[in-house]
Amino acid sequence: SRDEKNPFQDIIEQTIGLLKKGELENAEKLISILVSMDIGAPEPHNLFGILCELRGEDGIARKHYRAAYALDPTYGPACRNLERLVIGQKSHGFDYGLFNTEKQMGA
Repeated sequence: SRDEKNPFQDIIEQTIGLLKKGELENAEKLISILVSMDIGAPEPHNLFGILCELRGEDGIARKHYRAAYALDPTYGPACRNLERLVIGQKSHGFDYGLFNTEKQMGA
């Protein structure tokens, strides 16, 4: 049977866990690793955007969400995060880009 987990996805999940716990320095290190693993992937930029928002750097966050969108216009989480930031709905929460993995663990 093929293992569905890949190292890239694994690090994404670790990064999201760190972001949710507020461990921003460690999250940033993992995001840098993700970028080096796949320079053309939108996910690291989306996570960088969330990291910047958590630091109160909304302008930089927007740049990262736009970068993710530029790399893959079909990548929904970055679009939703950018839209949320632009219209000022900061209370709506981040789209981390996980496909509700928490809920699908038993699936």
